[in-house]
Amino acid sequence: MKHLAKILLSLAILGAVLAQAQTLLLDNFTKDSSLNTNLWTANSPFLTALAASSSSPAATFVPPQLSFNSQFGMTMTGPTDDYQFTGVQSLSTFTPPFKVVTYVLTTGGTANPFEIFLASADLTQFLNLDANVCPCYDGFWVSAPNISQLWQLGEQFSPSISPNFDAPYIVTISVNAEGAATVTVENFVGTVLGKLSKLQAGTGPFYLVLSQRIGLPDQTGPQYGDWFSVKVTP
Repeated sequence: MKHLAKILLSLAILGAVLAQAQTLLLDNFTKDSSLNTNLWTANSPFLTALAASSSSPAATFVPPQLSFNSQFGMTMTGPTDDYQFTGVQSLSTFTPPFKVVTYVLTTGGTANPFEIFLASADLTQFLNLDANVCPCYDGFWVSAPNISQLWQLGEQFSPSISPNFDAPYIVTISVNAEGAATVTVENFVGTVLGKLSKLQAGTGPFYLVLSQRIGLPDQTGPQYGDWFSVKVTP
């Protein structure tokens, strides 16, 4: 019995180690007091280049204004005028296959209070989910090289999903080894609100960027998004 107990304990320890090893990135923002600079940067040439490529005319990168608390995690704001972009970029890159799961809430804005980008260093490979609250473009939009340019809205879910203020969402992005991606949007009780697949993102490697943006004119004003957590697993 003692020998069996030791085996079971060893297996449990091994399982815990393997589970930890299988996590490529994990940040519970509700446990953070500031941006974890071992995982993220808020200032890089890549962010500047992504900002310029994410809008037409090119957007300007503005430093994110970040605050942290145990209830809402990381609150991000920054853009207030046309063609402005902000965000935080993962220091690591991720090569498919992998899955990104993000818990996020939009609390205010006139344009794109939150966006999630996966993009290669040269920006030729990408996948972008955009929560747009502007009445002209209201909805969740997804872009990838096979359906749109990086600066375009891309494709909506069908039926369309209207981002609601103070409604938390779970966004899951899966990219397989061939570079084909699937994006799913759920509410916080796990009800699937929409799903898009056959998105040809590419084989990477990809940076992960949590961001917000004001694109077309007449959408000025501060944007507010709360990021609760993000996890990347193989």
